[in-house]
Amino acid sequence: MNEYFVILIFIAWYTLSLIVSERIGKRRKMGVQWSFFICILLSPLIGYVITYFSSRRLNVKK
Repeated sequence: MNEYFVILIFIAWYTLSLIVSERIGKRRKMGVQWSFFICILLSPLIGYVITYFSSRRLNVKK
């Protein structure tokens, strides 16, 4: 049961990191890759805050 819990936490962490980096990271100068790296390294919540407060990219296509 313990292994399944660790796998579930990892999948949730990875999924939330992808969501943060794709939704917010592509509109910022730091980009999707750095946003994803920060989310994986620290946490998706801290990565969200860091990415959100980084400078915006000009001429962004939605």
